[in-house]
Amino acid sequence: MTASSSPSPTASAAVASQPGAAARATNHPLQIVNPGGGHVSPKQAFLVWLRHPEARLADLGTVVQGERGRRLLATRYIIANGSVWDARYVWRPAVLDLPEGKAHVAAVEALIADVGRLKEELSADPRAHHAWARAFVSADAEQRLGQQLDEADTRRFLVLLQVDEQLRTELAALVRAQAEELLRTSPAALDFLYLATTDLYAYPATTVSAKAMKYIIVADKGEMGVRAVRECIALGLTPVVCHSLQDDANALQVRLAREHGGFTVGLQGTFRETYANYAQITEKVFKAFKEKFAESWEQELALAAVYPGYGPLAENASAIRHFRQHGLVFVGPMQDVVERAGDKRTFRSMVQRLDPSAVTPGVTLEASDAAEIQARVEEAYRAGTFTFPGRLKAANGGGGRGQAVVKDLEGLPAAITKVLGEIASNGWDAGVMFEQNIPETVHLEVQVLRDRYGNTRHFGMRDCSEQRASQKIQEEAPPALLRNKPELRERVQTLAVRFAEDVGYVGAGTIELMYKEGRYYFLEMNTRIQVEHPVTEEVHAIRRGSELEPLNLVQWQMRIANGEPIDFAQDQLVVTHVGREFRINAESWKPNLKDSRDGGMGLFLPNAGTFDKIEIPEASSLVAKLKETFGGAIKDLKIRFDCGFEAGDILVNKDPTFGKLIISVAADENAYELLRQVCIAVLQQTHIEGRQVRADGVALEGMPFQTNLADHIGILEMPMMQKHMTDAAPERHVNWVVAALRNASKPG
Repeated sequence: MTASSSPSPTASAAVASQPGAAARATNHPLQIVNPGGGHVSPKQAFLVWLRHPEARLADLGTVVQGERGRRLLATRYIIANGSVWDARYVWRPAVLDLPEGKAHVAAVEALIADVGRLKEELSADPRAHHAWARAFVSADAEQRLGQQLDEADTRRFLVLLQVDEQLRTELAALVRAQAEELLRTSPAALDFLYLATTDLYAYPATTVSAKAMKYIIVADKGEMGVRAVRECIALGLTPVVCHSLQDDANALQVRLAREHGGFTVGLQGTFRETYANYAQITEKVFKAFKEKFAESWEQELALAAVYPGYGPLAENASAIRHFRQHGLVFVGPMQDVVERAGDKRTFRSMVQRLDPSAVTPGVTLEASDAAEIQARVEEAYRAGTFTFPGRLKAANGGGGRGQAVVKDLEGLPAAITKVLGEIASNGWDAGVMFEQNIPETVHLEVQVLRDRYGNTRHFGMRDCSEQRASQKIQEEAPPALLRNKPELRERVQTLAVRFAEDVGYVGAGTIELMYKEGRYYFLEMNTRIQVEHPVTEEVHAIRRGSELEPLNLVQWQMRIANGEPIDFAQDQLVVTHVGREFRINAESWKPNLKDSRDGGMGLFLPNAGTFDKIEIPEASSLVAKLKETFGGAIKDLKIRFDCGFEAGDILVNKDPTFGKLIISVAADENAYELLRQVCIAVLQQTHIEGRQVRADGVALEGMPFQTNLADHIGILEMPMMQKHMTDAAPERHVNWVVAALRNASKPG
């Protein structure tokens, strides 16, 4: 029986979606190359190998080194699957229809036959050829794998890598070890070696050709959009800022881009129609590049990458796939990684393989039917898998959305209705989890960074337990809670690195976990930079000889997308300070308002406004006064304010977080208590003033713009926080802030 050139899903798709699956899958009689659940057809691969001018690998539009890189990948796909494709797929008619079609068919048949002969020959004793193969890892790779792809030696080399999976893995490690030197001497060679040794059963990393990046397309707004533009400029790149014409035509990131030689891309519609609309972004970016660069626009676009920040495009596998198919590099992980790591069910399975004790009791479900979910959860409950209360979660939710607490079995139907509704409204993939609720836990997370070569680094941990409405408002690094638990910290951080490696991550990401009474329970992996990453930057540095280099995770995201390897070892990363980050929000605590989410009195109410004054104290002017108070205890003080606005700008009510205040201190003793007191002093001297605005942006006189600055001070002055900073506070948990604020508001 002959199959079509568009195969139906097979068991191989599930195997191929897992990192390192190649060796386990090669003997499947109908094995197809199916990277990350995508699709490479025989017709595509053969036409790319034949250098047909319009041929492309449809799902791989951002392969480094352009046509030569695509041809190298197509050759590897043919080596892996050519004989199966030839026997079971209809491809000849499409090739015969081309000019010189008979000659093309003959060339493909000859290639398949030659590959078959080489596989048989090399399989006899592949190790005899290892030393010869290692010589390919050199600056000559640009010629041997690019210009001389059809030479006998090069074909023999690529077939050997397919025959001997262990050799491919070893050469990938050799490329990783030599990446820094190759980047300096021959960036193109580094690209070709990466393509030659990467796992075919996952997508190649979405990067531009090594050291070729010229443009960063910023697709986020507010303080993260501004940060991205500034880091782009600092790296000598040109910012291209996507912005809402309705809300952000003159926003700070737009002004900065234009002032520093960049250009902007206006988007039409509401927030979700603009910043979340990857189709419109692609269309308008293409138009802007065509208008600016005319006939060379595609060449220039190949040197650009879309930076999502932590906006709606981040963690959006559909967006990443769309960009990739249209030739736009995405700064971050590939879509197959997002689908694996971002799915809470898959993440849970990974955790169970690495540490079975680190998952909460519960059940994972592919179902999207309410009745089926109800029945499966009831069945698991009656089997003793978990106890109530529990939490129903969307498998692809995040940011506190797509979940509901279930106190007992009677509350399950309402929770299912809520979660399924949020899955539908947010366009998430189907699937839910039900997990036993472990009450009053601390929220911890590990920051990781990984490049396309497999270098993985962690940057310690953060404590994010000061929350409201399941969203963080204060974050601390390193966690004071674990200051005397080095073994536990090391264990958690090592597991986080393993997760990133197992899933094939590329870029900056975060592994989140709960902690209670000495036990930890991993929750999920956030496949993006997070809001709280600056506190990690401020308390770490990279040791370069006798110098300490500031840590800049956003620049490293961009550098990794530029094909650069991480150039420092784990032991070069040092902790220099303890720090705390405060989300400065356009909201304030209202004790007399009822919160419809839980029925309690008191909530943080957002507002919008125009900024009249933004004044942050300078560390240099404050440190002398603080030293008078605390003596010589403070060795260093750093104050950083990341803000998306300047005086005169207007904040529309889309996201209450408009800035992040990060304060860090270095001290020999009592560092965390000193940090608490210093934070109070800095917050007291921070002045952000303005007037509230109507929905149309008109200022309302006599109605001051309100922020949560005073609320942050109140939280720091609470006994719970004092105890946390000086000793263990076992009663501290993710819900303590709102509970304490409500309790303080009660009469008497």
